Amino acid sequence: MFVQLLRWLVIASCAGVLGGSASALLLASLNLATAVRESHLWLIALLPLAGLFVGCLYKYLGSSVEAGNNLILEEVHDPQATIPLRMTPLILIGTFLTHLFGGSAGREGTAIQTGASLADQLTRLFRLRNGDRRILLMAGISAGFGSVFGTPLAGAVFGLEVLAIGRLNYAAIFPCFVGAFVGDFTTHAWRVHHTIYTVTQVAPLSPRNLLAACAAGIAFGVTAMLFAKATHAVSHFMKKHIAWGPARPFTGGIVVALAVAAVHTTRYIGLGVPTIVASFQHPLHWYDFAAKFAFTAVTLGSGFKGGEVTPLFYIGSTLGNALAHVLPLPTSLLAGMGFVAVFAGAANTPIASSLMAVELFGAEAGAFAAIACVVSYLFSGHSGIYHAQRLGSSKHAALTHEEGLSLALIAKQRTEADADTLLIPENERFPDSYPGGILMANTAVLRVYFSTAQVLKHDSWWRRMLPQNLGAYLLEQAREAGIEQALLHRVTGGYLKNQKLIMDSSDIPPLRLPQCLELVGEEDLLQEFLRRNQKHLGGARVMFLHGKEAEFEAELERQELEEAIAIERNDQLLP
Repeated sequence: MFVQLLRWLVIASCAGVLGGSASALLLASLNLATAVRESHLWLIALLPLAGLFVGCLYKYLGSSVEAGNNLILEEVHDPQATIPLRMTPLILIGTFLTHLFGGSAGREGTAIQTGASLADQLTRLFRLRNGDRRILLMAGISAGFGSVFGTPLAGAVFGLEVLAIGRLNYAAIFPCFVGAFVGDFTTHAWRVHHTIYTVTQVAPLSPRNLLAACAAGIAFGVTAMLFAKATHAVSHFMKKHIAWGPARPFTGGIVVALAVAAVHTTRYIGLGVPTIVASFQHPLHWYDFAAKFAFTAVTLGSGFKGGEVTPLFYIGSTLGNALAHVLPLPTSLLAGMGFVAVFAGAANTPIASSLMAVELFGAEAGAFAAIACVVSYLFSGHSGIYHAQRLGSSKHAALTHEEGLSLALIAKQRTEADADTLLIPENERFPDSYPGGILMANTAVLRVYFSTAQVLKHDSWWRRMLPQNLGAYLLEQAREAGIEQALLHRVTGGYLKNQKLIMDSSDIPPLRLPQCLELVGEEDLLQEFLRRNQKHLGGARVMFLHGKEAEFEAELERQELEEAIAIERNDQLLP
C-alpha cells in the first residue's frame, strides 16, 4: 500500500501541476477577454465571425477532440487511445474567443479538458495500463475542476462522481484528492485568485425552513433538467438544419449578438460574475435567470466553446434571488443554495456540489445548500449536461431498466417510437460462418459456475497475500488461450448445488452469489483451457456443450454481441 500511495502521489501531483497551471492560464485569459470586451463593446458585433473561426478551427484541426468533456468521459469508461495534446490549445483558444466577442459560456469545461488531456500525456511516460489510465484521467478531471473554482474538496469528489450517476469508484479516491489539492495550490502559486462569494444571512434549521429548502431544490432541479434539454435541443436543431459545422456557431453568433443589441445590456453574456456577486447582496430582476438560460443555451448549443457550470451558477443564484419573494428564507442564502443546486441537478453531482457549498459559504449555509442539492439531483431526472455520463443507479425504481446506459442513449430511446429496434449495417453483422468463427462444426460452449467469494489459489505463500478474483483470472487465461468469446455474467440471483437461494439487492454482491463464466470456441482449445486451469476449478461446477446444443448457445451469444455493437455504435454516433 505504501508503494502504491507513493506511486500515485507522484503521478497525481504531476497531473495536478499541469491542470493547475492550465487553469491559471485560463482564468487570466478570461479576465483579460472580459476586460477588453467591456471596454470595446463593438467586438460583440464580430461574434458570428469568431464563431465561424472557432468552427473551422475544430473542423479542420480538432475533429478528433470536438466531443470535449464527453470524449474524456468515454475514455474513462472505455479507454482506447491517448487524448491528443491538441485538445488543450484548441479549447483554450476557443474559450478565449467565445468570451472576448460576447458569447455566454463558462470555464469548467475548458478546465476539465485541459486537466484531463494534459494528464493523459503522462500515460506513456509512466507506462500506465488501461486501468491506471482511467484513474489518471479522473485525477486530471479533479485537478482541472478543483483549481478553476478554488474548491479542491469539491473537485476531488467531482472527478469520482461525474462518471456514473449514483456510483462512485473509490479506486481513484487518493489520486483524485492529490490532483485536486495540488492543482489548487499550483493555481494560487501562479498568483491567480478566485472570486469570493459570501452568504451574509443564514436561517435557523427549523422544520419550516427545511421544507422551504426542499421546495427550492425542486425548482432548481427542474430548471437544471430544462437547461440540459434545451442546450441539447439547440445542438440537435443546428446539426439537423445546418450541415456545415462552422456555420452553426456563425448562426448562433448572429442570434446572440442581435439579442445583446435588443436588450441593451451585457449582463447576460460572458461569465456574468458581477451579477452572481450581486445576487448575494440585494434583489435583482426576477427574469435574470431566464435570460441567462436562453443566452447560454444558444451559445453552447450552436457550437461555441467553454463550459456550462459558471452559467449554471448564474442561473441558480439569480433564480434563488427571485425565489426569496415566495419562500421564507433570506435572499443571500437562497442565492447560495441555487448557486450549487442547479449545478448539482445538471451535472448529477450532489455530493461534490454540497462540498463546494461548504467550501465557499461555510457549514451553516452549506447544510441548506446540501438539502437543495440532493433534492435538485432527484428532480432533474435522467438528464444532464454531459451526455456521455452513464446511469449507474436509477433515481427512481420504475426506471431501473435504464441503468448502464449513457444519458444520450436514454434520451434517444425515449424519443423513438420503436426503441427496441436497432438496425445494424450489413458490414458490421457477424457472418453465419467464417474460418475460426463461432459457428464452426467443432464449436463448443464451456460454462463454469462459482461463487463471488472464490478467488485464485496461488501456489507461493507470498502471492496468497494478493488474492485475485477467480472470474477475472479465468477471463485473462481464456484470452491468452485464443478462445473465441468469453463472457462473465454477474447474476441478480440464484443458488449453487446444496446452497440456499441468494439474491443480489445491493451494490456489493453477496459472497455466495453465483457467477457464470461462458466460453465459446473450438473444442480442443476449451479442453486445453480446462487442463491448464484444473487446479483452480476445484470448487466450481463445469458444463460442456457440444454439437447442435453448442451451436444454439453460440447463436444466442452472437445475437447478444450484435445488440451490444448496435448499442455502442448508436451511443458513439449521438451528438
